Amino acid sequence: MSAEVLSKTVNLLSFAALGLTILLIVRTSLVGQVRVFALQSFVLASLSVLIAVYSGSLELFGVGVALVAIKGVVIPRVLNRAVVKIGLQRVAAPYLGTAPALIICGLLTIVAFYVMTPMAASNPLPTADAIPLAFAGVLIGFFIMVNRRRAVTQILGFLMLENGIFLLALLATYGVPFIVEMGVFLDLLVAVLIMEVFVYHIKDNFDSIDVGELGKLKE
Repeated sequence: MSAEVLSKTVNLLSFAALGLTILLIVRTSLVGQVRVFALQSFVLASLSVLIAVYSGSLELFGVGVALVAIKGVVIPRVLNRAVVKIGLQRVAAPYLGTAPALIICGLLTIVAFYVMTPMAASNPLPTADAIPLAFAGVLIGFFIMVNRRRAVTQILGFLMLENGIFLLALLATYGVPFIVEMGVFLDLLVAVLIMEVFVYHIKDNFDSIDVGELGKLKE
């Protein structure tokens, strides 16, 4: 595989990953949002395998396989189980509606390209051209996390943020060592499991997981 073909394929998959991050804002079904996260994880795994084949890195190939297992299968199952047990099918209205949120996403993408394009130009790797797309995913993932009212959707925003960080590291440096990635994935899985328990307790005690409603308890 030539560097030019790799660069174009990486750009396409990175654009797809960013599009899936934005799609999370449009989807109103919690199950649909979990599927969007799982699909994005499969896209990132495909990128890992593609770059592993180009660079001849067995460690990076292992990261791609682990990403499919943990983020593409295990974590979505945990989140779907939480959705079913809590009895939620649709997300609560976010702090900002769909139209303003999409406008902000567009502005964040512009900021990402303004900030990261000079850095991408100085990076010799053939994957560097997609770095601004990855950074845009980080910014939008953070925005999704703070714009959501319900705890489950905030968890999804956090996971999208983490996916964006993973993609940024993958494109900029071909990722971090395998053992480090495994530690991150396992920590992330444990964090999601702990968050699931907290969500259950919040639902049982307060009959709501809307963080806006929970904030009123302070008053």
